[in-house]
Formats: sequence, structure tokens, C-alpha cells
Amino acid sequence: MSFFHPTAGRALAAAFLLGAVALAAPAQAAKLGPYFPIPSYIKISGAPKDALLSIQESWLKRGLENLEKAKKEAEAAHDEAKAKDLDKEIAATNAELALATDKTPGLVQKERKDKLLLNVNQWINEFEHLATEQMKIAIMSDGPVALSAQQQNHQYSQFADDLQVAKNDYSMEIWGK
Repeated sequence: MSFFHPTAGRALAAAFLLGAVALAAPAQAAKLGPYFPIPSYIKISGAPKDALLSIQESWLKRGLENLEKAKKEAEAAHDEAKAKDLDKEIAATNAELALATDKTPGLVQKERKDKLLLNVNQWINEFEHLATEQMKIAIMSDGPVALSAQQQNHQYSQFADDLQVAKNDYSMEIWGK
């Protein structure tokens, strides 16, 4: 005699599989947007891993400040739904910031690296997008506007290239394995 109903057994197996998939999937990183604008300046000096972690930490702190400011504005405007959404984002950002600064050896370093790479990849994509937009402006314009757009294109392309090189540095490759 079986103690499990066949449907209950399938539901339990499905729940187990969903839980395993959820644990295997990397957690979402902070998204570029109004609270998390693209880092304004990329300077990779010293060990690329440490430079990228420093950039990420300051980026997350600025984003957290932006979220907290937006929450205060939402509360002042009595926009409870927006304030609750911002509470969730603030909690997620605090958790991501805690992970970004956690130097505990072991599995946490793989998680830390994965989150950093998610952020670096979105920064690279955004800098490449901005560089493309500036190149379009340079092509369509002339004079000082074209020159300015070319300079910005070069700067954004350089930031993207610097991030790509740092991301593929040996210190990043061996970290978190």
C-alpha cells in the first residue's frame, strides 16, 4: 500500500525540480536604468578583478542612494505601490552590495564573480550601444557636433574595450573556481 497519491508524487517531483532550477540559475543583477545609470567613468588600474569590484561597489552604492531618494519622494507623494516596489529593489540591492563586498572564501566567491560578470556585461553592452549612437550622430552631423560625437564614440568604445580586457584577465579567470 502506498502512502503517496500519484498526483501528489508528481507535484512533489515538479516542486523539487523547480527548486533545483531556481538554485542553479544565477540571481538577477541590478539593471541599468534610472536608478542605476551606466558608470560615468571606467578606469582599470592595478588588478582588473579589484578594479572591477571597486567600480561595481561604487555603482551599487550610487544606485542604492538613488533608490532611497526615489522611495522618500514616493512616500512624500503618498505613492504606496511605488514605495513597496522600491523597498524590494532596495533589499535586492543591499543583498547584491553585501555579496559584492563579501571576501569569504569558497562558493560565495563564485556567486560574487557571477554577479560581477552580469554587471560588467551589461555595462559593456550599454557602452557599445552609446558608442554606436554617437557614431550615427557623427555621420549625420558636421563641424563641432560631429567632432564631439566622434570623441564620445571613442571614449565609450574605449570604456567597453577596457571592461572586456579586464573581464578576460587571468585574475578574473582563476577567481571563483
